[in-house]
Amino acid sequence: MTIIDRAGLFDISEATYHADPVKVPSLSSSIGKKLINQSPRHAFDAHPRLNPDHQVENRTIYDLGSAAHKIMLGKGAELVVIDAADYKTKAAKEARDDAYAAGNTPLLPHQYENALAMVKVGRQQLDAHEDASVAFTDGKPEVMMVWQEGDVWCRALLDWLPNTGRVFHDYKTTAMSANPETYGRTLFNLGFDFQSAFYRRGIRAVMGIADPIFEFVVQENTAPHALSVVGLPPAALDEAEIDVQRAIDLWNTCLSNDCWPGYSRRTYYVDPPGYLMAQRLDREARDSLQTVEPGKEMLGTMMDWQRPLAKGDAA
Repeated sequence: MTIIDRAGLFDISEATYHADPVKVPSLSSSIGKKLINQSPRHAFDAHPRLNPDHQVENRTIYDLGSAAHKIMLGKGAELVVIDAADYKTKAAKEARDDAYAAGNTPLLPHQYENALAMVKVGRQQLDAHEDASVAFTDGKPEVMMVWQEGDVWCRALLDWLPNTGRVFHDYKTTAMSANPETYGRTLFNLGFDFQSAFYRRGIRAVMGIADPIFEFVVQENTAPHALSVVGLPPAALDEAEIDVQRAIDLWNTCLSNDCWPGYSRRTYYVDPPGYLMAQRLDREARDSLQTVEPGKEMLGTMMDWQRPLAKGDAA
């Protein structure tokens, strides 16, 4: 693996990117999210250059998305179609595992056909999109950015580097809804706001684009494979920038001191979430509206607990 010791744009394979070819262990968006949302120990464990026991996790639930990504962008892990109806036989399992071991994406025939249909429909929807019709059309797929934030080296893999303009698109597939009105919760839960802010920093540093636009092309992996394009407003990006800077500072501290703590060693007292408090207040308000006349409380309770009359019982 060629070691990268300068900032810039690099055409490399996805496998090389994930192995981290930068001269010192570098910070990526996925590692940064673990730093912020979990702990430095989790970031250490997931980093291929720091954890000697790190292994790439292969899960079949990712295969369809990986295949669609490869077909849509034209670059990525090679697709290997397994001649089997499922993975129940020993031969099919071995073929699948061999594909994973070679860094490829195994697919059953129906999964491959589904990926082809998915991308075809997705491309049609993008072509008709009023704002994102040029997404993934004029440029280069999967280009790595490397840059420095002070003493910290950072890396990010752009899905698509456009030849012109300042709009960058990232392709996401989902087993849930891609409805733009409801996808926001998924976006924040998965830390895509962090990714957006992190990638924007890289684009500014490497390409000198002062105010890049970073948007997600989100497509459902089940029929009818509906697609939407989702971006983040300035206020959300400002909040995410705070987390990105915190991750950079924390990474610098941990790497400099070779110290990777887990969760706090102090007892943490958990406040109830807001929705529980709202439910409790609502219940108390309803209870306060219910009045019981003196002497009727016991009778009312007994009637509430009586079993319903069975069919044919006398009233």
